Formats: sequence, structure tokens, C-alpha cells
Amino acid sequence: MNRTGISWTDFTWNPVSGCTKVSEGCKFCYAEAWSRRWHRPFEVTLHPEKLGEVRKIPPGSKVFVNSMSDLFHPKVPPNFTVKVFRAIESRPDVTFQILTKRPELIGAYTSSIDSGGDFEELLAPANAWFGVSVENIHHKDRIAWLRHFKYEWPLLQLSKIFVSFEPLLGGVGKLNLKGIDWVVIGGESGPHHRPMKLEWARNIVKQAKEQGVAVWMKQLGGMRPGGNLEDFPEDLRIREFPHEMKVMEALK
Repeated sequence: MNRTGISWTDFTWNPVSGCTKVSEGCKFCYAEAWSRRWHRPFEVTLHPEKLGEVRKIPPGSKVFVNSMSDLFHPKVPPNFTVKVFRAIESRPDVTFQILTKRPELIGAYTSSIDSGGDFEELLAPANAWFGVSVENIHHKDRIAWLRHFKYEWPLLQLSKIFVSFEPLLGGVGKLNLKGIDWVVIGGESGPHHRPMKLEWARNIVKQAKEQGVAVWMKQLGGMRPGGNLEDFPEDLRIREFPHEMKVMEALK
């Protein structure tokens, strides 16, 4: 468990590390670069010893789950995903944020649960937010998958769902954000960054506002990512959480 400089969360927690590339947004993966820098393997690896770290999280915190991996990678056994969910459920006073590029695999973990016919046993934790990464117009289908598990096969019925447009590598065209609670927007950072056009971000902000979705403008991207609000054009200086999270922030 580590404190983080990511603006939309407080801690990172990695019960799994390592991943494989699945789309254009993975090309300059920061997690892989970090692992190579410290001469650590980047194969998918489970860390059951980290499950107990949730006991140490301060109440009211936000925690990004698997910043160094993808909980729904096909090499993560469903029974381990269940253990991660149980650890999350043990801390209802904490919000856990789970981000994936493989939303079509969200339902796979149910295969290891003996629910005895009780659908409640299949539900994802109510204090977990589930998000998908969408880097360009070619991967908007991930949003539909997320909505599928929220509404058509309601595994996520108690959870908030969000979309992270980061790294934003192209325009995304017209968006259907029905049922989406939150969007995050950010340009790519680092020495190999691909530039984000402000018009791409503005298009997302406009549609989110029209559809009543909270927006968090994370960074502009570049060698120095530009993550401070004063770095943004005035019309992009927007950082919102969904309503319940705003209330939590006000109480701190």
C-alpha cells in the first residue's frame, strides 16, 4: 500500500502485479517501464500477502486497485479475484477504484463462487468503483461492456462505474454515457508521450456535462504531465467526483 500522487485517488494497492499489452494505450506502459527500471519481472504475479494491507487504510480514503496490473487479466484466477473482493468488502469505509482494459472478463470470477443459488453472493462490492480505459474511438465498446455488467447482468448493480480517457490518443466521437457516474481525462506522460489535442478533451467534457456525468480533468500530458489545475486552459479546470464522493470530501 503506497501513497500516490495520482490526483483522483489517495493510495495504490497491488494484490496483483504484471500485465500484457492489449491495445494502443499500453504501448508505453508506465507500470512496465517502472518494473524494468528496478529490474523486476513484469509477468502477471499474485501477491496474496498484500490482501491484509486493507486493514491499514485510513477511513474515508480512495484506493486505486492494481495500478501495476489489471485485475481482470486472463491470468488472474477467478478465485483470487474473489479474495480481492472479500478484502474490499471488509473495509466499507474505504472506496476502491478498479480500472481495466478487459471489461468483457468482469463476469469470469463468478465461475469460482458456489453461491447456492443466492445471487447476492455474485455481486461486486458496493464500495468498489469499476472503470474502463478508453484511449480512442476504436475502444468505445469497453463502455458498453461496463454498462452490460451494471444493468443487463447486474453484477455491478451496487457499484459506481466510470471511464478513464487516459492516455487520450485520439478523438472519441459521439459518446453514450448513460449510467456512467464519472469520467477521467488525461494526456500521456513520459519521454515517449503521444500528444493529446485539447479539442479531444473538450469534446468529452461537453458530452459528459450534457449527460450529467461528473468530470475529472487529470493532466494535459507531456514530459511534465501538467497535472495542476493552473496548467489547464480555464474551460478545462474541472475536477468533480460523483455526488456521494463529494459529500465524503466535504466531511474530511
